[in-house]
Amino acid sequence: RLEVPPAALAEPLVTGSDEAVHVVRRSRVSRGQPVASELLYIPAASVPDLSGIDAPSGAARARAVLRELQHLELERQENAVELGSAGADEARELDRLPGAPVLVVTTRYIARGRTAALSVATYRADTCRLTFGDSGGVEIHHGPERQAS
Repeated sequence: RLEVPPAALAEPLVTGSDEAVHVVRRSRVSRGQPVASELLYIPAASVPDLSGIDAPSGAARARAVLRELQHLELERQENAVELGSAGADEARELDRLPGAPVLVVTTRYIARGRTAALSVATYRADTCRLTFGDSGGVEIHHGPERQAS
């Protein structure tokens, strides 16, 4: 779907404050339980060939946006990880109570010197483990619920 992103994301997306972008919502499930909810924001300039696609919204349009995004040659990605607490929407999607601890991973994908897409993924803090590679990449591993020790 096309929508105006939150003001805090307009700067990293390099869009105007009232410029609509493509938004794709994805959920990740492991062993039958939700572990992450992701919003992927894609500036229209990153996928200009979408004007001829017949699917105006829904899953077919989301697949078309992702397919077009894959044609870009990504130069790099920038990751940021924050500890947060689940808002009402995230809690519902992750089957947690509002205020439950979450990890928010923001990834900015760069192509042709500009932001091609921005991902904001919210992970259940009790089911994931992050590892950081030598190249700066972040890997996310899912497992059973963990108790703090």
